[in-house]
Amino acid sequence: MSWIQKLYRTYEYVQAKGLEDEDLALPFHMPKAVHLKVVLNDKAELVHAERFESKKQVPIQVTEKSSKRSGSTIAAYALHDSLQYLAKTAEKYLTLEYLSKLAMQKAGAKGGAKWARFLSDSDENKQQFINSEKGKYQNGFSFYENQLSDWVQETDLKEIEIVLQYVQKGSLIEDLLEKKTFSFENNILMSEKDDPFDLTIVWAVEMENDLHSDLWSKKSIQTAWIEHQESKSEKESVKQKDLCYITGEQDYPSEAYPKIIGNAKLVSANDTDGLTFLGRFLTDKQAVVLGNDVSQKAFNILKWLISRQGIKNGEQVTVAWAINGETVPSPLQDNYDHLDADDDLAIVETSDENRPSESSNPKDWSANIGQTAAELIKKKLHGLKAQLNEHEQISLLMLDSATPGRMALTYYQEFLPENYFANLDAWVDDFSWYQRYLYETQDGKKKKMILEIIPPSPKNIAQAVYGRNLSDKLKKQLYARLLPVIAGGRSVPIPKDLVQQSFQTACNPFTRYQNKDGEKEQKEHWQRNIGVACALHRGYWARYHNSSQRRNYSMALDKENHSRDYLYGRLIAQAEKLEWYALYLQNGKKAPTRATNAERYFQQFAHQPYSTWLNLEKSLVPYKNYLTSRGKDFYKQSIGEVMDLFDTEEYKNDGKLSGEFLLGYHCQLMEINRQIAERQATKQKKIEASE
Repeated sequence: MSWIQKLYRTYEYVQAKGLEDEDLALPFHMPKAVHLKVVLNDKAELVHAERFESKKQVPIQVTEKSSKRSGSTIAAYALHDSLQYLAKTAEKYLTLEYLSKLAMQKAGAKGGAKWARFLSDSDENKQQFINSEKGKYQNGFSFYENQLSDWVQETDLKEIEIVLQYVQKGSLIEDLLEKKTFSFENNILMSEKDDPFDLTIVWAVEMENDLHSDLWSKKSIQTAWIEHQESKSEKESVKQKDLCYITGEQDYPSEAYPKIIGNAKLVSANDTDGLTFLGRFLTDKQAVVLGNDVSQKAFNILKWLISRQGIKNGEQVTVAWAINGETVPSPLQDNYDHLDADDDLAIVETSDENRPSESSNPKDWSANIGQTAAELIKKKLHGLKAQLNEHEQISLLMLDSATPGRMALTYYQEFLPENYFANLDAWVDDFSWYQRYLYETQDGKKKKMILEIIPPSPKNIAQAVYGRNLSDKLKKQLYARLLPVIAGGRSVPIPKDLVQQSFQTACNPFTRYQNKDGEKEQKEHWQRNIGVACALHRGYWARYHNSSQRRNYSMALDKENHSRDYLYGRLIAQAEKLEWYALYLQNGKKAPTRATNAERYFQQFAHQPYSTWLNLEKSLVPYKNYLTSRGKDFYKQSIGEVMDLFDTEEYKNDGKLSGEFLLGYHCQLMEINRQIAERQATKQKKIEASE
């Protein structure tokens, strides 16, 4: 349970710093999406009401029971709530017409069986259903009124008394109809296009000499509610203090743990019929006891951390934090986010997006450019590290929703800053490669592809491993497997099956995507997948289990690497560029609209390189002849240079190629692009000199 202790200590530290943040809920408070603000004056009269433009999240006062309410449970929030609890006359507007309309909307949805029955029932059964719903609303208002009355009796806050006086009048809905916030047409209560009964309403009270009218954020009300809840626990004889497992002090044990995301809770002990704790303990208290104070603070700070710096993947969320509240980068954060536009490390491709790898930027793609980018990322990460004390502990956890109402803690580790950032450095060093991103120009219209020499993002890895149509379940599994690799440092290798699957995907240029995507978009996905596969292959060998066989592949073209797989990668890259350039010239210096033979044969080439190359070489003859007639033999010569590096027996080996094949292919393409950019720069300088 050390993770709860760390959350509790984080809350205490943040509060001690006096942080003003509405998203950080106090004990017996929780964030809630609200829709309508009702403003009262000091005479308990409705002045006006205003809708929030979007769903506004505010911290509202709750009880232990209402913080976990769901379904038909009657449990009012302390002050702000829905019409079911706030409006004395709400049950009058549960008309047959309204409920029939509601039933039509919900009958086909999940859990809509009762509404489907309502639509098909007899008039007599429908009326019984309506009476039952009205009874729930009457009970809801009575619950709210009694709970608020208890609070008013213990506090001298005038604002709370005014709200109580107003709701007891029972004119809320009628006043909102008069103000035209609501409408009543065809015997159906409406609020613009929304269902008024779905709205969460918050109160504001305008008082003389008090500019702060919003009750949800008023410090005096927040403090008074916390004190009221604590005193209520002391008065309840059924609750006895017990030893809190986190603080080691006596406190009233929590019986209703707060929700974390949606209706899902991380700690729960109400499953007395299942095997949650039965078989090991007689009662849930023998399993764990969390005091009210710890439970409220720990889970409120967790929700705050999730909203502030969590990496979400559906209902799966990863959070990294330090007790002092300083920003800690998440291992699953895309490293692209750490680079700025003015870092001048991105290689921006030409506006002609049909050219898969051409560059208009005469940047020196030398052997150390990858290291330069990596050092910049690490420098920025270390800037965050400098904000932490040497012995400040960093906590990292991953949560996932096991069922709609339950969350599971799937990963938790604690690190010292030195170790944590060293592990992030290792991920950058081991897995950096050319990664493609869409870049939007300043006019906000055109988009270009850029290359960043950084590790691939978890999202791109998921798409490269499983294809663009990967399921949410597979994506969650992948993130859970990647987290220990990124956060664990060089001692944790990347799973081999992910490397192999990314290689297979990268060797299959087009079949992963639908025809409607178009060849241009397919090619962009393919080039991205190649970058991911190269990064994973490079990282796999950098962390290979046998340290004597580890390799550190360069991101620049390694002309000293004469392995069969690497050379075959260089060979097909040269063939692709030769045909592409010939088509480019034949098309009036416009990018060709079809794939080259090298791209079409790519998957087959990876499985049978020698026999496929013999066929591919024949298809290159007309393009070689065309370029020779134009006095452009450099591609033909380049192919010959690669061929001369092969060992004869290795060249004729027709066995499958490994991931090193992609490294050779990609490095050769980037080298050709560098040469093109260099020639363009030289030509431009000559033009400028002549002017």
